[in-house]
Amino acid sequence: MRYGVEKMNKIIILLILAVSVVGCQTAGTPLLYANISSFSELPKALVGKSIHLLAHPEQKNDTLEWKSYRKIFESGFRKSGFTITELASADYVAFISYGIDGGKVTQDTVTTPVYGSTGGGTTYHSGTVSSYGGGYGSYSGTSYSMPTFGVVGSSTSIISGERFRRNIAIDIVDRKTLKSEKPMKLYEGRVRSAGSCSQMNQVMDEMVQGFFQKFPNGSGKVVIPSVADC
Repeated sequence: MRYGVEKMNKIIILLILAVSVVGCQTAGTPLLYANISSFSELPKALVGKSIHLLAHPEQKNDTLEWKSYRKIFESGFRKSGFTITELASADYVAFISYGIDGGKVTQDTVTTPVYGSTGGGTTYHSGTVSSYGGGYGSYSGTSYSMPTFGVVGSSTSIISGERFRRNIAIDIVDRKTLKSEKPMKLYEGRVRSAGSCSQMNQVMDEMVQGFFQKFPNGSGKVVIPSVADC
């Protein structure tokens, strides 16, 4: 009987550990959170419209960094219906700027549950009994019940780190008005995110993906699975 109870205890503990491991893997899935704000006067039908992308400020256009990012943005604009063309033949021009700050030290308090036995198992009984005639005796024994497990407490820890703010700005203008005194702006979009990753190139894919989830008429929060290696 004792062997059966001990075996059952081991099985239950293994099941709890397995659930905990799966939970950790799910909770540890890296995600990027971003906020999108946009204002648009672009036409509803974008299919067939052409666009040319330029970095801002202008000197960034010759950098290898921008040439890498430009491909990511071009892919998003194509999926939205645009044709990517040279500046001279484009209907619109998108001016794109991006940056990351120097970071800020943060401290977060994290509370995690502690799991353990909450009942059941082996119970020992002992005592004495007396009879009406003055006699007495003692007894002892054990009883068994299915053990139970659950949250028995919690632990608190403080995690220190750095938090970096990342930003992307996209302005789209009518290409034919570029040389006028006041070019016609048809779209303003902003992407903001914050996290522990200090390298813009590691989060650019996710931030652009989040931007095009709302483009061209949406604003709000987006959550994107991340593969950043910071």
